[in-house]
Amino acid sequence: MQREITREMVKARLPRREADTNKGSFGSVLAAAGSMAYRGAAALCAEGALRAGAGLVYLASVEPVVQMVLSRTPECCACGCRTAANGGIHPQDAAALRSWFAEKNTVLLAGPGLGESAGPVCNALLGKKAPWSAAVLDADALNALAAGKLKGPLPEQTVITPHPGEAARLLHTTVGEVQADREAAARQLAENYHCIAVLKGSGTLIAVPGGEVYRNPTGNAGLAKGGSGDVLAGLLAGLLAAGLRQGRTAEDAAVAAVWLHGTAGDRCAKRGSMAAMLPHDLFADLGTLFAELER
Repeated sequence: MQREITREMVKARLPRREADTNKGSFGSVLAAAGSMAYRGAAALCAEGALRAGAGLVYLASVEPVVQMVLSRTPECCACGCRTAANGGIHPQDAAALRSWFAEKNTVLLAGPGLGESAGPVCNALLGKKAPWSAAVLDADALNALAAGKLKGPLPEQTVITPHPGEAARLLHTTVGEVQADREAAARQLAENYHCIAVLKGSGTLIAVPGGEVYRNPTGNAGLAKGGSGDVLAGLLAGLLAAGLRQGRTAEDAAVAAVWLHGTAGDRCAKRGSMAAMLPHDLFADLGTLFAELER
């Protein structure tokens, strides 16, 4: 049985921002994202994590991507990497990042825009004794996971965010079969990969291993554009980083992020149009939405 996400449910799961806190109170995110071919994905997910309230957001990407993102969000911390032959992050630099973040209690966001480098990069970042307090795997990281390129267990607090095509690859089935019974597909994803599964689409579902399935009532077809998922992934990672310090869980972050993303999309469409709205337009609506919930 599905449990519908409500505004009150989300408000109760958001991290609190007390007067005597500092940036260290709200955790950190490392976004391994972007490549020479897919630069905008890194910008959208990094800003999503910042707008969600993470104390620090680091971007690991090739230098041209890092420079572009810093021009848009100078609040982001740069982890510039060498460019591999395929235009993505050099795997040796990814391995070095894993060591550098060993004691930093950081949430890993991996996948948006990684392209062909996703397999070796994610394999270098994940696996046994990975230092991450939690992880969000999206986009190209999910394709690497489906292809069996990631070795070892995922971090305990992990969220995967597949659209139906990625879900079909992860379950070794077809998109038609995923869509025919979305709840069963979401549950199977959560069980197979031992993590929170966010099955995107109309009425996005969030499945908890051995637990509940939540249904999101917000969102519209204006979100059906490249980049929308990158914003969601960043928002989820930012909420997860801030929330873990206050006893929140990956389940809490997923429920809140999906509803906020969809509600911001509804407001964005209302003030403009579903056809013309763009993923980066959501940030203005997210700001007013957070303000209302904080009051």
